[in-house]
Amino acid sequence: MRLSTIIRGMRQKSLFASFRAMGALTPFYRLSFAASAFTCSLVRLLADGPVPFEKIASRLAKDSGSHGLLRAWLDLGVRVGELGRGARGYSLKGYSRMIAAPERDPHAALFQEALSLHHDLIMNTPGKCARGEKWRPEEHDGRLIARSSRLGEPVVMEAVDRTFPRKGKVRLLEIGCGSGVYIRHAAERNPSLTAVGIELSEQAAVYARDNIREWGLEGRVRIENADIRKSAPAGGFDVATLHNNIYYFAEETRTDLLRHVKSLLNPGGMLLLTTPCPGGSPMSELLNLWGCATEGCGPLPSVASMKEHFTDAGFTRFAAKSLLPGDQYYAFTGYAIP
Repeated sequence: MRLSTIIRGMRQKSLFASFRAMGALTPFYRLSFAASAFTCSLVRLLADGPVPFEKIASRLAKDSGSHGLLRAWLDLGVRVGELGRGARGYSLKGYSRMIAAPERDPHAALFQEALSLHHDLIMNTPGKCARGEKWRPEEHDGRLIARSSRLGEPVVMEAVDRTFPRKGKVRLLEIGCGSGVYIRHAAERNPSLTAVGIELSEQAAVYARDNIREWGLEGRVRIENADIRKSAPAGGFDVATLHNNIYYFAEETRTDLLRHVKSLLNPGGMLLLTTPCPGGSPMSELLNLWGCATEGCGPLPSVASMKEHFTDAGFTRFAAKSLLPGDQYYAFTGYAIP
């Protein structure tokens, strides 16, 4: 580049802006490549070490006419730091290597979700606003959301450990059971626990049923695809839980929802509700946007509003416990004491 071009760019303040803009794209390209590599199973193919191009092509581009395209895609991965390339072939680096282990599936799901649901929310919400429209819940991939939501497992499981009885017969109602992982955790802690999981999303309900079967809990756990407000199971539950989903319900309906949940509990039964609240991480603000932008849903609740909902629904001994120092993630509890 000529010195005169550099000087002109500096005077117009365009050169640095261009470099900054191009630099901002690299993290996006990396994330996009990692999500794509996971989706097409390249991550699993390279999980054990370098693989030559010919073997990759045999899996991902059996038509030799597509080999040039595949190589260009792989080379982009190398350039953005997601793949290595050496004498033995291509290998994983960066985010792609991080999500290779089976236990990192929630992280991979978060990448996939960010590039689909999150991207669409951020890009298209202004247009929805202009047309007076909202997203429909069925437009979102319930199975993908259930997978990515497992990132919050350690925090929610701590809340379960603090509140659930470890022995004795306990009947659990989990509303919005997602993957079913919290039911599994509660069942492993208490061998006498039985549970019903209610899941609004058909995709997530199928996912949860598959997991319950794989975990050998079919005799103790039943998963129902239903709206708890319209098709509730028979009552007599000792514990009810809502994990990371109160924003799936419009704000003005939350007291009625909790009152309905209370009617399904035995006297003295407990409701445990975990949720992010406003003012936390950027992810929390994304969830707040999702709730505000989706039909039938609502914003993240404040601590004060949750106390009001619990109290108005008839719960006693309300308590709010911060679960993440420096963030706004809470566990709320109340009891159905006559």
